[in-house]
Amino acid sequence: MSAISSKTTWITGIAIFSMFFGAGNVVFPLLLGKMCGDQNSYATIGLLLTAIGGPLLGLFGAMLFQGNFKEFFCRIGTAPGYILMIITSLLLGPFAVMPRCLIVSYAALNSFFPGLSLFSFSILSAAVIFLLVFKKNKLLPILGTTLSPILLICLILIIAISFFGGSETHVEMTPMRALTSGLLVGYDTMDLIASIFFSVSIWSLLKTKLRSEHHPDTRYETKVFLIAGSFAGVLLGLVYIGFSHVASLHIPLLQNVSSENLLTTLAFSSLGSIFGILANLAIGLACLTTIMSLAVTFTEILRNDFKLKKINHPTWIFIIVVLTALFSNLGFSTIMKIIHPAVEICYPAIIILTICNILYKTCNFKMVKLPVYATFAITLFIKGIFVMKAL
Repeated sequence: MSAISSKTTWITGIAIFSMFFGAGNVVFPLLLGKMCGDQNSYATIGLLLTAIGGPLLGLFGAMLFQGNFKEFFCRIGTAPGYILMIITSLLLGPFAVMPRCLIVSYAALNSFFPGLSLFSFSILSAAVIFLLVFKKNKLLPILGTTLSPILLICLILIIAISFFGGSETHVEMTPMRALTSGLLVGYDTMDLIASIFFSVSIWSLLKTKLRSEHHPDTRYETKVFLIAGSFAGVLLGLVYIGFSHVASLHIPLLQNVSSENLLTTLAFSSLGSIFGILANLAIGLACLTTIMSLAVTFTEILRNDFKLKKINHPTWIFIIVVLTALFSNLGFSTIMKIIHPAVEICYPAIIILTICNILYKTCNFKMVKLPVYATFAITLFIKGIFVMKAL
């Protein structure tokens, strides 16, 4: 059977989409449309370049290293590579992105449990997530065949029906500024970084699945990985375009709404109570699947790359989801204050590292330290100028 006609390829593609589509992917396209109004088409181009181009670049680069992100990062040197691995994995793990997902999930599902506090919700959610993923080989089937299709159906309905009604609001913004805003919003999704780490779980789960189907050929695995990743990128791009455009049509409605409540507010107003419930379900599923994926990925990092195998897989999953529950009580805005500065400084260097690594594997281009360190230095310099001006 060819890779493109294999059921596993498309299930994996939907699972990859679900891994990436979390809290940031719900919130940021809506924020962009709300901010850019009638300049949203330019902003969306910028968003797609960083929020779709970035993760596809990361998936391709990590695939060339067969999911070995330690080798991927340590090409800039062992110590700097490990430092970058630690910083980025902590941000993606239970101290930033995972709690952010849990907060957005709480905002979406709060109407179902009006008397439930964020703390209680986070503990209950941690228990559910643990039960779903404590056996890592169950993740791909859960995402690809159960949760992700439901999520996709909900998102399509919300976007399709929200296109009717509303009109674009004129904003005082140049096309270049809108494009730049889109690029920066794409940074905040952190999907380039996520793709490099997710590749560990995806590659491992995919190999196990294909070999159980008697496909031991590495070239076949690579084809499935590439097709599935590209399909996931197309799905993400369509959802981003839909969300940002819909938000640009409903700016007055969303003007004073908090970030985590944007989609819920939009759906209840545009779609009515029934589809408003679907919106809540969509957000909850998106956040749940991303937390599940990150929990498995972070566990793999701790056990395999930091040699902490004395603690077994289920125990690490338990520790990670409990930490996620606790840190979620910091609140969305506080967590974004933690994430954004680190992403602004690290992201450009990681983009250059990814490009250099792809060139290394495909063209034997060996230079990596100079372009990465130069990019990091320039980013720090520019960031310092902005800080000085703000003071």
